Amino acid sequence: MESTASFMQALKHARSYGIGEFLEIIGELSQESTKKGLLSRKTKELITFGIALHKHCERCINIHAEDAKKLGAKEKELELVRKISLFMRSTPEKDEHLWSTWKSSWKQFVLGKGPIRNRDRELIALAMSIIMQHKKHISLHVKEAIKLGHSGAEIVEVLPIALLMDGAPALSQIPTLMKAIEKNSA
Repeated sequence: MESTASFMQALKHARSYGIGEFLEIIGELSQESTKKGLLSRKTKELITFGIALHKHCERCINIHAEDAKKLGAKEKELELVRKISLFMRSTPEKDEHLWSTWKSSWKQFVLGKGPIRNRDRELIALAMSIIMQHKKHISLHVKEAIKLGHSGAEIVEVLPIALLMDGAPALSQIPTLMKAIEKNSA
């Protein structure tokens, strides 16, 4: 893995090409997405770790695993996030019968015992759904997160994390996310 010093040197060099303002905006988004809000910093870091796993970003995986540990996450929690990532990768694309089976298996998984609250597992899966741009998943995980006790405001806190980790593609999922929250909050 590339060292922090060489990464910072690369950022400094990139600024010399006139993208300093863009990097400042990304820095602000990073600060905003990880500060404590309705969701704890640890939960947000586990969500970020999940996205990093899903995107196969080794640098991100290492950074966010360490950051989650600094916030009190145990190895069993990181392992559960890894399982969520595997589960999300097994999503059937267009087969309705497999989708139905997948949903049933997911429900058993998410309601099972484990070191992460069931409702927070839904948020981790939701974040991955946003970067997958998978409308069925977004709707499913919003619905289940609300059923398990998350508010719409808590669910929306996932969005800045997805935006930070995925950019414009995540931005395109805001209408689907908001529609799902409105539909399931009524």
